[in-house]
Amino acid sequence: MPSLLGDGEGEKAQKMLGEVAYEGKGQRIGMKVLRNGLWENSWIMQGMFYGEKFSATWTSEGEPRPDGTMGIEFWGFFNTESGVMGRYKGTGNAILHPDGSMVARGSVEYSNPPGKFAKLNGISVVWEFAMDKDGNFHNKGWEWK
Repeated sequence: MPSLLGDGEGEKAQKMLGEVAYEGKGQRIGMKVLRNGLWENSWIMQGMFYGEKFSATWTSEGEPRPDGTMGIEFWGFFNTESGVMGRYKGTGNAILHPDGSMVARGSVEYSNPPGKFAKLNGISVVWEFAMDKDGNFHNKGWEWK
């Protein structure tokens, strides 16, 4: 999937972004509409997190808006190949497309143990996310300068 930063804003955005924290691909593994109208989704992802293989699992809730956008909140955890486990939560905004695909951007905050990933405890990571109509996605996050 093409990067969302290919939309002409890439050069400006790169000045605000720091090191790539993670990049991965994954799939939506579940979706339901809650009684209050929120959409709940479950996700899994594999990729690289500061040069180390990792997997992540999270749940998101989104509130669709009449204009085709959606506010998102999510929470989850990750595991690295070396055994590190951390937690995170975040927010974002998505643009929903009629074919079921979507693009989104937002920020995530971490709660990590001491070590390699602890530096994320004091900063935000900004992310971009692109999902196809079948629920397959690409997700990338940068330290926010």
